[in-house]
Formats: sequence, structure tokens, C-alpha cells
Amino acid sequence: MALDNTSLPLKKKTVHKKTLLEDVSHKEGHYLTLAYATANNYDLKALREGLVNQKLYEPETLKSQDLGDVVVAHAVYSIGHEPREIIFFREGAVVFWNCTELEANNVLDFIRPFEMGSYPNEVVNKEREVMKYEYQVNVKRCSLHESSNCFVLVPNSDNSLERYTFSHAMAQSARLGAWEARLEALAADVRALSMHMERDGAAHVDKKVVVRKLGELFSLRHQLCLESDLLDTHHTQSHTSPYQDVHGLVLNERLSHCVELLELLSSWAADRHHVRLEWMVIALILAEVCFELLHCYERYMWNDSGHSGKQLAPTLG
Repeated sequence: MALDNTSLPLKKKTVHKKTLLEDVSHKEGHYLTLAYATANNYDLKALREGLVNQKLYEPETLKSQDLGDVVVAHAVYSIGHEPREIIFFREGAVVFWNCTELEANNVLDFIRPFEMGSYPNEVVNKEREVMKYEYQVNVKRCSLHESSNCFVLVPNSDNSLERYTFSHAMAQSARLGAWEARLEALAADVRALSMHMERDGAAHVDKKVVVRKLGELFSLRHQLCLESDLLDTHHTQSHTSPYQDVHGLVLNERLSHCVELLELLSSWAADRHHVRLEWMVIALILAEVCFELLHCYERYMWNDSGHSGKQLAPTLG
């Protein structure tokens, strides 16, 4: 049976309300920050070479410290006094500072060849994170104003590490959203199976289908638990959102629930296969018994006809 959930209405769950691009203030001194999660990973070495060959962005390293899992690119051609910056994370996320949506879309098209495990375009655009940033003269350190969704940077200062910190938090949030969208599709299939079990008292499903779904869930859990720090008790990034902490744990719990149900179905499918094999063995044994009975009957009839022939021979003589 195929995992078809098209006929099953799913209750919409409450989700984190993302800031829309239309809601961001465009007043003087406010600049746009966009974060996208587009793939499982980037080939950063090839991406850096591609940026050099394109000659539109100049790849650099962070001045504060050398981080091998990111590529920071600055626009070669300036538009206004505020520079444009792009931060690529090896984990498949990219953050744009002071770039328009059109420029961001062009860069997203450019990095497609360097992606490993690309996400669907609708997921990439739906789960993007939108923020703004500004410079304030009287502040001595960078901060986040959550009420206004605004990063505050120190003017005339090297904010490269703080930009990386903010970018990392936005990238993790975008990745979390993409993983939730991926889990939604898997959870819909699992819900379809549970509905069949509740209605029919059985779930006739192909073991290969269950194993394939289990593989997708384990891959997603591997990304959540081992390739991200969303479940870490102590975060090295001081600006990680509490939303990411809570929803990372919730996502892991939902993954565990889906895995448990699919493992149950996998065991069920294996038992059905064993029962089928046992019935085949029983059928073969019955067939062998029938053949032996047939052979015994034939031998009995042959011996009986031979004995009758010997009795008739003297009489004829």
C-alpha cells in the first residue's frame, strides 16, 4: 500500500510567525538582512572559486578570527555608502546584509551548482528570515532589539564578529524552518498510516516504503542532533533565539514519535513476511505429503494388480 495522505485533512499547528519583507521598515538608516536555508551543505571551496571567477563579490575571511566553515563575500561594486556583505555557511545557509531581494535571488541561483541536497524553492522562500539593522551613535556594544526585530551595530567599528553571530542565529532559524517543513511532509505520511491502523486494525504497507521513510527521518535527526547546535544545553552564540531552543526540542520529540511508529510498522511488516514464509513452508510440506501419498497409492495399486495377475495365470493354464 502506498503512503497516500492526499485525502486526509491535517490540522494546522501553531507555528512561529515570521517577519515578512513587507513589514520591515524602510526608513533612513535601516538596512535589510535576509537569511535563507537552501541545502544540506555547500561546497565552500568550489563556491569561493566561483565567486572569484564571477568577479562580482570578493571572498574574504573574518578579521576577528578565522572560521573555516564560512565564506564572507563583499560586493565589488558599491551602491551607497553602506557596504553589501554575504555570509555563506557550510551547513547550507546564506545571510545577506544590505542586499535587495532581487540581488539575493540572483545569488541563490548562482550557488545552486555548489549545493548538496538542495531544498525546494517554495521551502527556501517560505522559511527565510527577515531582519533589519541600524547603527546607533551612543551604543558601546552590538545588541538585538527583539521588539522591533532590529540589530543594533556600533558605528565606525569592526562589527564583523557580531555580524557573524547575528547571521549564525538567523541561519539556524532558517534551517530549523526548512527541517520543520520537511518533517511536516513525513509526518503527514505517518498520520496516514496511523489512520489506517485505527480504521482497519491493520496497516498493509510495503517494508521498503517504511525503511525509506525511516531513512529520511534518521537523516533529518542526524542533521538536527549532530550537524547543528540547536539542542546544545549551552550555546556559544549569545544571540540564539529562545524560539530555536524550544522548537529544536519539539522537532526532536516529533521525530522520535514518527520513528517509533515507523519502527513498529517495520516490525509488523517483517512479521507478516515471516508468517508468509511459514505458510509457504507448510504448503510445500503438504505438497510433499500429497506426492508421497500418491506414490504409496500407485505402489499399492501396482502390487495389487500384479498379485491378481499371478492368481489368474494357473487358472488359465
